[in-house]
Amino acid sequence: MKISSSKLLNDVQQHFHTKIGDFYFFEKYAVVEYAENVVVSMPTISNMISRSKAFYGTEKQFGLIVNKVNNYSTIPSDAMKLESELKNLVCTAVVSYNLPSVVNFDLENHFFKAINRKLFSSIEEAEKWVLSMLIE
Repeated sequence: MKISSSKLLNDVQQHFHTKIGDFYFFEKYAVVEYAENVVVSMPTISNMISRSKAFYGTEKQFGLIVNKVNNYSTIPSDAMKLESELKNLVCTAVVSYNLPSVVNFDLENHFFKAINRKLFSSIEEAEKWVLSMLIE
């Protein structure tokens, strides 16, 4: 389910539609819905990293929900670079709707060291987990 069709849409504070996907910023987390067949790498998401820093700063902890509504590719080795760029990103929930996405999640997990990651089958479950990880 896309954010635009969910109850979360009412709580969006900023939305950016780009050729690599849709990025939604909420008070404590961001949601990304990558475009079909895009290759996700540090160069392609550098603009969104900058916008995340502008929105959350460098100290406020936040979470990320990757809503896999489309098929796309990632450069798994960029995970460590992402962790060093966004030190206040503490958790990532990945919402998967098919088996290949689950396999990719397992592969990507080998490259993440600092960010807690978990797989979900619904955006609502992912949101609850992310918010629970951010309780101070």
